Amino acid sequence: MDLVIDANILFAMIIRKGITERILFSDSLHIYAPEYIFLEFKERKEYLLSITSRPEDEFIKLIEILERRIELIPTSEFKQFIKEAETLISDKDDAVYLAVCLAKKMPLWTNDNHFSHQNKIKIFTTQELIRYLEIE
Repeated sequence: MDLVIDANILFAMIIRKGITERILFSDSLHIYAPEYIFLEFKERKEYLLSITSRPEDEFIKLIEILERRIELIPTSEFKQFIKEAETLISDKDDAVYLAVCLAKKMPLWTNDNHFSHQNKIKIFTTQELIRYLEIE
């Protein structure tokens, strides 16, 4: 399944080992994100390190693995959908994820409730993906 991922899913996975990590590395998924998603991680590195049990070298290695695992979508491929996406969601900062979904005709993996207040893009929560992928 092709799926766009929200940064908060990645933050959750980096902070805590568990089911999110297993889903993300499932062979059943092809993960996509806006091209600048990893800038947030680099900008918040010290904060993330302060709240995770992962050592810094593991944190850095995990980011490197994620950069290879997630296909980044250039802004030029979704920018024409940003205005439409902004009409669908209350948090304009998150509209970019919907814009990628609109451009690529893919669902979004997120646990942020405000995405569910629109009906144009299919939303999968982590719990829904667990059931869909039959992960235990």
